[in-house]
Amino acid sequence: MSKYSDFWFDNRRTSLVDDFLSDLDDKPVKKGKDHIALAGHKRAIGNFVRIVSGQNIPVKFPSRGDSYTDGKQVTIGANINEKNFDYVVGLALHEGSHIVHSDFEAFANVRKMDSIRGFKLDNSKMDFFRGIINYIEDRRIDSIVFKSSPGYKGYYHSLYEKYFNGKKVAKGLGSQMYRELDLESYMFRIVNFTNPSTDFGALPRLLDIYKLIDMKNILRLKSTDDSIQLSKSVCEIVFGIIDSVQQPEEGNSDGQDDNENSENDENRESNGSSDGGGSKPEGSESKGEKLSPQMEKQIKNMFDKQKDFLDGKTQKSQLTKKDKKIVDALSNSNTELVEVGDGRIGKVGTVVIPALTKELIESDAFPYFFRSLDSNHYEYTSTYGRGSAMVDAINEGFRLGSILGKKLKVRGEEKDLVFTRQNTGKINKRLISELGFGNTNVFSQIQKEKFNKANLHLSIDGSGSMSGTKFEKAIKSAVAMCKAADMAGNIHVTVDIRYTHENKPVVLVIYNSKKDKLTHIKTYWKALRVAGVTPESLCFEAIMKKWLQGTNGEDNYFINYSDGAPWFSTDDRTNVYYCGDRAIDHARKMVKMMKNNGLKIMSYFIYEDGWLSDSDKNTFSRMYGKDASFIDCTNMMNVAKSMNQKFLQK
Repeated sequence: MSKYSDFWFDNRRTSLVDDFLSDLDDKPVKKGKDHIALAGHKRAIGNFVRIVSGQNIPVKFPSRGDSYTDGKQVTIGANINEKNFDYVVGLALHEGSHIVHSDFEAFANVRKMDSIRGFKLDNSKMDFFRGIINYIEDRRIDSIVFKSSPGYKGYYHSLYEKYFNGKKVAKGLGSQMYRELDLESYMFRIVNFTNPSTDFGALPRLLDIYKLIDMKNILRLKSTDDSIQLSKSVCEIVFGIIDSVQQPEEGNSDGQDDNENSENDENRESNGSSDGGGSKPEGSESKGEKLSPQMEKQIKNMFDKQKDFLDGKTQKSQLTKKDKKIVDALSNSNTELVEVGDGRIGKVGTVVIPALTKELIESDAFPYFFRSLDSNHYEYTSTYGRGSAMVDAINEGFRLGSILGKKLKVRGEEKDLVFTRQNTGKINKRLISELGFGNTNVFSQIQKEKFNKANLHLSIDGSGSMSGTKFEKAIKSAVAMCKAADMAGNIHVTVDIRYTHENKPVVLVIYNSKKDKLTHIKTYWKALRVAGVTPESLCFEAIMKKWLQGTNGEDNYFINYSDGAPWFSTDDRTNVYYCGDRAIDHARKMVKMMKNNGLKIMSYFIYEDGWLSDSDKNTFSRMYGKDASFIDCTNMMNVAKSMNQKFLQK
């Protein structure tokens, strides 16, 4: 099946599918749900809905009950995959369009009616009336989107194909089913007018009803009320035919008086359906194919789903509260999956999380956080002892950063340099008297001197081997640089941590000075911890376009903290093997790209207890070349100090 999520198109239709109504979206959510994929789907579908509707309509997964449009938000099922993605998008767009273009109060008022066009509404007739309204209103609002946003037609075609245009629908339309003079038969035949297998001879006046609805000109209807009025006209025809074949005692079952029966007699005569003998009127001669009991049952189930769809009651798979919490946290932080790697390594989806939020920390999405943000104490073994390791590291970082920041305040200052006795510029009044002595250099020029703006991106290895002193010192150094840069005023700092989780590299941006205040560090960094292996340059590639692009006319720096050789692999099916020469070559390639983007690189290999193997040193040097440095974790504040010195250079 073609995937309309992959491209725009104008008037292309999807092919019919054999698994029509295969309940792709109705299965319970399995354990081990891909939260990242669901978050991406939710965000993408939300964007589609906002683009088509022109409104910021919320999109959510149901956690209990049926999924429906309530006039305020759109719900989507939690089983989304490549096979059903287009249909799910189509349903979301359909529901979002209802919110924009339908009058929900008018729908509510219909329920209060007790008669239309002289026909008293019992329960069955009310259900039929409401079903026809929903059908016509659906076609009206969908046509609005077709006209205003033709690039989204494919998603609607997938939706129609699932519910109305499939092979089993065609099978039912050509069968002996739904050819009796009753409301169910008329409903089935009318709502499937769009199917090419529609048989206008199956019931009396179907062709008249088709022409009355006039689907090609449905946009002549300008409101929900117009749809309701047209539905009344359809019901007038159908009710007249149905009542004409009822026995006299059935005709009085609704409590109609003689005047009402007289009015219905007139309606039957005007509709050309006054044969009253129980046989089908002329024009209903098509017999249809006889189906097996099993096929008849499938078609009845299919019709029930059609009616549920028209009534806005499409049942969708739910998320548990825990899963929903995780998906919402990932979606709200704009988490995305970026494909990285090459022919030697293989292709792997890398998770990029652009923001560290309280919702993300408390969601249990990743094993990278202590859960309680309200406490300053965590069970964590460190150089500070058990308890407040990260809090102490952060506080110490702020203290040292304040000292460094005092020196950087000069970056925010502008100096005027005055050059006198120039042959052009502004006349210096003090030198005017020298004109009489032939001196024409009586002009002054003023040049403003200021520091360039600077951008610093710090990437920290969050693998398990960084645990303890190395990670705490790295955090302290990072905090000091963030604090000093904030005091300077013209230095933008971004900090990320690199992890792995569930066969995927992960990049988590924990600070962005363009959006976050320093209180963000005090509030959230205390929950950070390490996990996983070392995906190194896979993470660099994932954030290359958005985060590692230097700005012309500014000073751009990239600092890397790492403590081991790069290593990452997935299961045998994806064949991703990131280590050794292939990882080294990939890292060198990413370093070259960053340099081409205008970044100055400083990469630090962190070790402790004075121990550094020749193998690690050789590997790191091959990856980063002359930009590689080796530093004992106890001296990591020297990095912050050296960056301070660079920021003071013009």
